[in-house]
Formats: sequence, structure tokens, C-alpha cells
Amino acid sequence: MAMFKKSGALLTQSFRVLREDKKLIVFPLLSALACGAVLVSFATPIIFSGIIEDLSNKNGKEGISLAMKALGAGLSFLFYFATYTVMVYFNTALVSCAMERFDGKTPTVRGGLHAANSLLGPIIGWSLLAATVGTILRAIEERVGFVGKIVVGLVGAAWSIATYFVVPILLVERTGPTTALKRSVEVMTKSWGTALVSNIGLGLLMVLAYVAATIPAFLGLALTIKLEHWVPIAVGGAVTIAMIFLVALVTSAMQMILIAALYRFASTGNVPSGFVENDLRSAFAPKKPAVNAAEI
Repeated sequence: MAMFKKSGALLTQSFRVLREDKKLIVFPLLSALACGAVLVSFATPIIFSGIIEDLSNKNGKEGISLAMKALGAGLSFLFYFATYTVMVYFNTALVSCAMERFDGKTPTVRGGLHAANSLLGPIIGWSLLAATVGTILRAIEERVGFVGKIVVGLVGAAWSIATYFVVPILLVERTGPTTALKRSVEVMTKSWGTALVSNIGLGLLMVLAYVAATIPAFLGLALTIKLEHWVPIAVGGAVTIAMIFLVALVTSAMQMILIAALYRFASTGNVPSGFVENDLRSAFAPKKPAVNAAEI
């Protein structure tokens, strides 16, 4: 319970940083819009190749079927790669601004994007690695039974934990993808307890917020039934959708701010502006006055 309390304090501090610099929410918004554009771009060719593959199977045209299956797999991989690139790019921009905020500076959206642009090579390299791992795990999951799916799910969870600090490491240490992964694991071994519980706490917060967001839709439905008119459910549904989208943006920004803060304290021992030293110190296994980068 003590760990949940400390993690809750860190989440509160992350939200406070976001509230004091609301422009940070622009990056998750841009990321969502860009991911939507990627989805629209890939949806048609992926669906089309799937339809042709299905028709070829029914008509016994194995050659065309195999070609369409290969095309679909290739498109799926490219979709993963493009999506990862978009998310890592804007997360890097957000973390850059958060780091400036921690230093007492006034970050700008343009400055965050400039920082991400300067790391476009490493971002693409990391996204390629992440997309490859994601594609392999998905391919295995589709071919195994129930127990196998559980094992693949655990491997996927372990991968998510191992890559927790990759973005700030790419930004600050200017390393390649594999080195960033190794360093992320090293930092996580020192902060895994509170970092993971904070992530769980953020997930629970999201669930509660999403449940609260459905209230306008249910109220609209009740009024629609009572008044026998479509306007209440339309208004309630629109409000619910807007609230869910806002929750997603806020929690996404909070998560990256927290990751940046934990990494900053782990690598330098400095307390980021907006955070409490005791709460950050409790996130790390070694009970030392400061954690030097060379010790991680």
C-alpha cells in the first residue's frame, strides 16, 4: 500500500507539471492525429489484400493467395513501423519539453519538434526494432494455443517493461536503439517497483476516468428513451467521445512526464522541477543520496 501511495504522489506531481504547462498535451494530440492518418492510409490496401487472399483460397488459386498473404504481412509490418515511428517521434518531443520544464525553462512546441527532428535517425532505428519485435510476437500469437497466447502476452509485457525508459535515453544520451534498450533495462532494475506501480496506477486512473466519461452517454440514452427523441443521446454520445479522447491525451502526457522525471533523477540525481525528492528517491532500489549515471 505504501508503494501505491508513493506512486499516486508521483502521478499527482506529473499532472501538476502538465497543468502548469498545458502545451505539452499538444504532442499526444499530434501523435493521435498522425496515427489516425497512418491507419487510414494502410486500412484500404490491407483489407483489399485480405479480400483477394480469401477469394483466391476459395477458387484454389494458391499462388495468388500466397502472394496476397505475403503482401498483407508486409503491409502490416509497415503499418506497425509507421505507427511506432509516429508515437516515438512525438513522445521524444514531449520528453524534450518536459526536460526543459524540469530545468525551469519555458519549452515550446517548436523546440520539442526540433529536438525530435534532430533524432530522426535513432527514432527510425528504434521504431524498426520495436516493429520487428511486435510483428514477431503477433505472428507467434496467431499460431499458438491458449497457453501459448499467455506466454506470448507475458513476453510482450516484459518487452514493455524493458523499453520503459528508451525515449528519454535516446534523447539525452544520443545512443543507438540496442544501447538504448540495454540502458533502459539498467535504469528499470533500479526503479522497477514504483515505476511499474505508477503505470498500474495510471491505468486504473484511466479506467475510472473512462467510466466517468460514459455517464453523459447513459444520461442521454435515458432522456432519449423518456422523451422519445434522438437529440439527448446524440449530445451525450458526443460529450462522452470528447471526454474519452481528452482522458487519453492527458494520461499519455502524464506518463511521458513521469518517465522523463524518473529518468532525470536516476541519471543525474537532480530533482526535476515540480517533483518531490523523497517520492522520487523511494522509486529506486538503492538508498543513496544520489544516483549517478555511472552507477546505473
